Amino acid sequence: MSEELVKAYHLIITQLEAPKIAKLPPNQQLQLSYWYPINNPLYYISREEIKQFLRQRNFPDPEKIVSILLQKGYLVQLPDNPKEDVSEKLRSIHMDILVRSSQITTMYQNPPYLLTYNFSLSYLKVPTKRDRTILPENSVDRNAKNLWDSIHLFFKENTEVSSIYISIIKEYLKGSGLDPFQSFVLREMFLASDNKNTHAIVAPTGSGKTEIYLFYMLALLLRWRIIEKNMSKKVVLIYPRKTLTADQALRIIKLLHIANEKIRNHNLKLTFAIRDGDTPRYLRGLVGNTFRGLTCPICGKRLIYSAKGNQIIVSCESGQHKFDFIKILRDDTGKADIVATNPWALENRLIDNAPTDVDVNVLANASLLVFDEVHEYTDLSGGILSSLIKALKNLHSTGDIKLVFSSATIPQPEEFISKISGDDEPAIYDFQKEVHVKNKITISGNRLVILGYFSMNPRYSWNTYCQLWAVLMSFLHYAYEQRNIQPPQSILFVNNIRELRRLHSGFEENLRLGEPKDHLRLEIPSIDPYSYWHYLPSKIRETTLKQAEEGELFGLLQPRVIEMHSELPQKEREKVINALNSGKCASVLSTSSLELGVDYKNVSFILNVGLDNPVSLIQRIGRGGRGDETLRTVLGIILAKATPTELLKTYDERYKETLAKLSLEGYSLYVTNENPQIMKRGFLIESIAKLAKKGERTHASSKSGGPISRESLVTFIEKIVSTLGEK
Repeated sequence: MSEELVKAYHLIITQLEAPKIAKLPPNQQLQLSYWYPINNPLYYISREEIKQFLRQRNFPDPEKIVSILLQKGYLVQLPDNPKEDVSEKLRSIHMDILVRSSQITTMYQNPPYLLTYNFSLSYLKVPTKRDRTILPENSVDRNAKNLWDSIHLFFKENTEVSSIYISIIKEYLKGSGLDPFQSFVLREMFLASDNKNTHAIVAPTGSGKTEIYLFYMLALLLRWRIIEKNMSKKVVLIYPRKTLTADQALRIIKLLHIANEKIRNHNLKLTFAIRDGDTPRYLRGLVGNTFRGLTCPICGKRLIYSAKGNQIIVSCESGQHKFDFIKILRDDTGKADIVATNPWALENRLIDNAPTDVDVNVLANASLLVFDEVHEYTDLSGGILSSLIKALKNLHSTGDIKLVFSSATIPQPEEFISKISGDDEPAIYDFQKEVHVKNKITISGNRLVILGYFSMNPRYSWNTYCQLWAVLMSFLHYAYEQRNIQPPQSILFVNNIRELRRLHSGFEENLRLGEPKDHLRLEIPSIDPYSYWHYLPSKIRETTLKQAEEGELFGLLQPRVIEMHSELPQKEREKVINALNSGKCASVLSTSSLELGVDYKNVSFILNVGLDNPVSLIQRIGRGGRGDETLRTVLGIILAKATPTELLKTYDERYKETLAKLSLEGYSLYVTNENPQIMKRGFLIESIAKLAKKGERTHASSKSGGPISRESLVTFIEKIVSTLGEK
């Protein structure tokens, strides 16, 4: 029933609601990827209208579809009488929030805080459960057989290792499989493995890029360890955000837990470590603490540090599942087969020679480097990463390094990947080209993206608007809880930590002043954008209004809005991620910390403050509508501040068209790898790394000399200069 619900919900929005909101002439359909003004915020659709519409489109049971959509809160009722719950007037929750967001103001019947408010609708192709059925098998299914053949070729026709690998993949994907794009890319990577060193996976958010490179990683490790008997080669996974590292770690732990059971007869255990600033130095005080805020991939309970004899390991809270293949301390991370880190830690470890920690000697054996969300490395940071990759290649023991890059948003990927990798002939696997241009691959699912393009009235502050929007989100979350419905969640992106904190403080002050009490006045029609009482069950509408008037809603709403940014301690970041994953929070006020790669199944609404570059906006909006819980629907509001540069940008037709189409055609990501300062920096890093590899003291940490004196610095510089002349 879920795919039928998704399709019905999308059609209700695109063909029934959107034309009414735009006030299009009768029988005129709304054009996708085109901006329309919100001309009719008082619209509604009738229950009978929806059922008739679904009948005309041959849905087998329109009554049941409407009933389920109402029961789960995807359709909201707009009763005329506050004492009633049932109404013939309906809206989808996404479009209801769109029109109410467009009219936000402090006082009833006052003009909105916005100067302009437009919306557009777009579809993105995404794989569904129906698509994810491909498993490597020697069968008549073409995709399954091609994948099976490529695996056997990759493992040099070693039937035993091929069978082990296939059994691991099948258990990991239990009840599911790969979709045609995943299967295609994995097959191509296997076939090209001996003659291509650089691979780039460019596919939309939620399309399974992570599984592709993790399965490729596992295949390489099994080939190195079992077939080639090479125990020194390492995998290094580089992520630009700690939140992303933690999210991906859960999948790696699950994969290795399965793999280690399967390879036990080979006396092998694949190990994993996270090496960053949060990696513990000492065991003291660890027992009982959570491991990176993660939950057990098997039972769903918290992962904690626990005692096992004289050791401390990671296990689930119940103690039932133990993950002793995770290297916990910094001094053990160098022994791991797989290391997850970030580019800053990677550079720091490259110039260090600290035995047992990740250092230059470990990284000289890094034979697979994976860079997730590689679009993050542009301009100077792209140049720095490019020089770092060059240094790693030059320092590698054999020079045989595989590079894998992954992102949803790389315009002109061939040029970008070539510059950042130094490889003129990278293998590019582009979802857009394979699915839409070449028509090689069929993907059945759609994600509906509803965009709001709002600009602030210069008389009002964008911060005040966002405070009131956060009030709406917190109240919606509370109201859905009162109806025993899974509440939708939201993320509000603000680029500046100081402004984010001011927003949070203003949200709390609005609650102290009684918000949203005026929105709960029962004489205001539910159809009016100012009204919020219709979200509540009828039996508590009057009492909730009284609670608001007496200031009692503060304690119920205030904890539902939380912050996420780089200045939060690790434990606080873990709490935020848990609140998002569990559905306990209504809204997260975030900097770019939550922009990348992480799946939050109940996020339906995104508000981005400022007209950021389209790459960033597409990533941020991609945080919502990722699963069945949201019916693969997201409302993403882009709020232009009342500043001259942003107001001017609202007239930039190319920019607006790019957003409406969710396309990066014509855009470029620049890599300044020929910048003289970047080149000099790269030479110095490589020279220091060479010294570290020789065992020289580089003063990168206490284990490689610690703080440096003036006299030692002179000697050190002389050694660097001497090393610069080496080839």
